[in-house]
Amino acid sequence: MLKDRIEPFQLSLLATVAALTTIAWYFTYAQVQSMGLLMSLGVPMSLGMEGWAGWTSFAAFTGMWLVMMVAMMLPSSYPTLLLHRTVYRKRTPDARGGTFLFGLGYFLTWTASGSLFYAAYIMIGNYRHYAISADAIVLRAAGVALILAGLYQWTRLKQACLKHCQSPLHFIAEQWRDGRAGALRMGIEHGIYCFGCCWGLMVILFVMGVMHLGWMAAIGAIILLEKVVSGRNWVPRMTGGIFILLGLAVAIFPELLTRLSVQVIL
Repeated sequence: MLKDRIEPFQLSLLATVAALTTIAWYFTYAQVQSMGLLMSLGVPMSLGMEGWAGWTSFAAFTGMWLVMMVAMMLPSSYPTLLLHRTVYRKRTPDARGGTFLFGLGYFLTWTASGSLFYAAYIMIGNYRHYAISADAIVLRAAGVALILAGLYQWTRLKQACLKHCQSPLHFIAEQWRDGRAGALRMGIEHGIYCFGCCWGLMVILFVMGVMHLGWMAAIGAIILLEKVVSGRNWVPRMTGGIFILLGLAVAIFPELLTRLSVQVIL
């Protein structure tokens, strides 16, 4: 039977991934419910709520971003985590925690990427504060950002990074490093490849609002679909085409972005 062929550590890892993903989504929802508190701390969350620079807002945004990345990226990372754990157990059966450090390095990379989006929100906020007719310019610029994100879905760099994420066996075989420090470094390197694959999709989330649950779920589903449907280019190209058309519409009708980014909180 199928259950007889599944190793206990596979089931434990799957259960851990499922539990952490559920917890991350719960805390993300709780953060949305506490949006008023985050706003009072100056935490930027959308093009209309850019917040202000400060260590408190930066720490809160970084923590919020980490939880969001776990919720969105952890399910699609399960095959890579499983492969790393399988090889790690065979090569170093007496060393514990290697795959945990691999995952830690991976999400540290994504946490670091959040600082880029934080800085972008702050810069946009400063621009809107001092510039005349800034709102319309920002909204049209957001449309251009959507177009660029869609175009990236068609590039060779996107395909190269996506191929890495779809087939982690090559990465594990070629870039393997023994020990806990090696596992941490591998996780960071894998995170860089993954950021190269998904930064365009994160730009979509940035434009629509990083705390928008609907867009979070949509982007997370696209990322998972891209990694699952290996050997095919139609998924990123189809989504890229949709985002290009969406960006053109926003650039022409800026008010459309406001409607698309409205969130209904239950």
